[in-house]
This record gives sequence, C-alpha cells and structure tokens, in this order.
Amino acid sequence: MNTNIKNNKPKIKISRTALDWAIELIAFFFLLIQIVIPLVYYKELPVTIPTHFNSAGLPDGFGSRSTLWILPVTSLFMYLLMTILEAFPQIYNFPVEITPENAPTQYRMATRLIRILKTVILIIFSFISYQTIKTAIGTSAGLGKAFLPVFLLITFGVIIVYVVWSLNNRHNN
Repeated sequence: MNTNIKNNKPKIKISRTALDWAIELIAFFFLLIQIVIPLVYYKELPVTIPTHFNSAGLPDGFGSRSTLWILPVTSLFMYLLMTILEAFPQIYNFPVEITPENAPTQYRMATRLIRILKTVILIIFSFISYQTIKTAIGTSAGLGKAFLPVFLLITFGVIIVYVVWSLNNRHNN
C-alpha cells in the first residue's frame, strides 16, 4: 500500500464487485437513454420547448428545441467525470479517519456512493428530458409536484445511508 503524503490516506485500488458492475451498467443505460430520447423525438418537437421548471414542476422558462441537448451533454460530462473520480478514493473527504486497516471498506463504500449518485442523477436527467418532450408536445403538464421532493429525498437519502454506514464501519477492514 502506498500512502499519499499530502493527506496521509492509503492509495489502493478498489476492484468492482458484481453489484458495482450492475450499478455501472444501469448508469450507462440511462446515459444512452439521454442520447436516444432527443434523437427519437427531436423532429416532433415544436420550435419552442420548456427549458426550466419551477419548484411545483411546471414549466417557467422556454427556449429553442436545440436546448434539449443540454442535458445529454451535461450527463455525458458528469458520467465521465464521476467515473474518473471513482478511481481516486484517496482524494475524497470522509466522515471518519482513514487508516490502512479501514481504507478498503471505506473506499469501497465511497466509490459505491459516487457510482450510485451518478446513476440516480442520470435517471433523474432522463426523466427530465422525457418530461420536457412530453410537455413540449402537449401530453404532460410538466415534471409533477412530487418531482422536487422525491428527487431531494432520494439524493439525500443515499448520502445519509452512506454516512451512517461509514460511521458504523469506521474500524472495519
């Protein structure tokens, strides 16, 4: 094990488990969905589409249909960035002190957190893209009132579960 001198955290490679590969496959699937949805519906869209939704899930900003590509491009960039970030858990901030003994467990949990958050964000972006299209063609009225609370609950729920697991496994190897 190498030790990173700057932050004194061990530098170890964490191999993916079958669960990690499954989560990664789901994330990649939703990345592809992000690209396919606009390709399939683009010609059906009116010139102006919703570009922003308020906290009630209703459209409150409009723009060119070409703005539909912002989410897929953002998704691709985020997917690549978070995938690269997964390879360097020694640079993360942890809720517990990282030691050579607990590093494998803590790094595995932290990289899984990044992977799960990446997947959740891609699912949410896919939903937003699809609902934007449905709203633009008149078959939906927006994201729905439950969108924001559900999005926040899922995102922060994943983070809270990770912090609890991390604290409960602070001494495990």
